[in-house]
Amino acid sequence: MKLKKTRKNRTCSVCSAPIPKGALYGSKTISIPMKSTIWTIDNRPKEEIPDWAWETTYFKKVSAVCEACK
Repeated sequence: MKLKKTRKNRTCSVCSAPIPKGALYGSKTISIPMKSTIWTIDNRPKEEIPDWAWETTYFKKVSAVCEACK
């Protein structure tokens, strides 16, 4: 993981330690999968939604990691 200098105060997402301004930190991206459907709430059928109508959508979460936890 490449480290870079921070320009603002941050908090480590692993150990919750503060990362002061000017210290080295790493950036880690986590992909969170969620199931979504193509139907809106108004257009959904009364019965259960079939499996083919669901698709996996990924949301990205960027977190800061201190130099000790990298």
